[in-house]
Amino acid sequence: YYITNNLRKQFELLMAAVVEPAGNNNTEEAVSEEGGEGTPSISDIIRYGAPPEYIPLLVLSFIICVFIIVLFVRAVNEHRRFFTKHTMQGLCTLGIVLTFPVYAIMYYSGIIVPRAMAKVTFLAETYEAISLVFFLRLLFTYMGGKKQTIGKLKGHMVPLANPPLCCLICLPHIKFGKKFMLVHELFILQLFIFQLILGYIDLLIGIDDSHTHPASLIEETYSHYFHGFILLSLLLAIYGLGGIYHAAEEQLKHYQIFRKFILYKAFVTVVKVEELLVTQLAMKVIDSLELDIGVGAIPGELRVHMLCYFLVIVQAAVIFPFLLRAYSTADYPVTPPALLVDSCTDLPMLEFKGDQPLPAVSDYVSFPAAQTLEGPQSGGSEEEETTEITVLAQC
Repeated sequence: YYITNNLRKQFELLMAAVVEPAGNNNTEEAVSEEGGEGTPSISDIIRYGAPPEYIPLLVLSFIICVFIIVLFVRAVNEHRRFFTKHTMQGLCTLGIVLTFPVYAIMYYSGIIVPRAMAKVTFLAETYEAISLVFFLRLLFTYMGGKKQTIGKLKGHMVPLANPPLCCLICLPHIKFGKKFMLVHELFILQLFIFQLILGYIDLLIGIDDSHTHPASLIEETYSHYFHGFILLSLLLAIYGLGGIYHAAEEQLKHYQIFRKFILYKAFVTVVKVEELLVTQLAMKVIDSLELDIGVGAIPGELRVHMLCYFLVIVQAAVIFPFLLRAYSTADYPVTPPALLVDSCTDLPMLEFKGDQPLPAVSDYVSFPAAQTLEGPQSGGSEEEETTEITVLAQC
């Protein structure tokens, strides 16, 4: 944090030297007054006051965050029993689901400490880029692994007209192979790399948490370039994921991949739209009406951002239960050795046709032991319920 602040101050001095005419003595004074911090700290809020909705927002956001965390802990407990045999699938599933608690906690921290808004947004967006890698690995686990995926799909013709280029139906079809898989994997991994690097540079410049004074023209230009490049990187990652999914669509149709992706990605998309469009539109309306909605230590623009952060937390709480239903434990592969029944009364009825001999039930029916079996009386240990009893009865 110390290094970040000092680098930001140096950048502001450099920008001021470029923009302001030479010999202006007010540059250093302006930077020292801002101190690299455009938003109030907690002590400033306590000293100068806050809007009337500040405390209710904190209380309601805390309750909603607790609700989301409880649901996540419950999901972890449900998936934990499958970790022994399907560790990678469980970790990828929980890694995707964790996106919602991360957003809720980070944005709640931004409401508590307005000065940290830019930092918590950077952390949430960086984890969202990592979760897209989890989604790719989850597709591999559904297919049995990466090598099995390449083996099953090798030679399949895959269209290049994938979202967001789905309208370009003139694009050709190509064969699925190792090169196709490698290129599309790089499309997905580059999002995390660029989000981490460009997001951190944007954080160093200190553009996003400067709510009390207008940013310079150079700062705004850099900000637009960074955000635009990250958006292009996101679209490229979605294209890479769409290409792999279309290649394996036939094998993955019973996993409802589209539903899983929409529930997970729609929330993140709505968050970005709210931050870029809704907040800017609200501020333009307020400026056009010449309203001063700042209260105490909270300026007007920061007040709008706080309401937007609260809205994100509410949306996370609404969508999260549906997301958990989509990523349920029913996706784990279950391959029982035979038809499992609880008792002989659950056996299916066998039809008798002519002189055909009826098959023995033991040929295809078995069920887990319902009671503990005693071992030999010569001091042997008792066998647990894992012992499988084969039905030896015939009709």
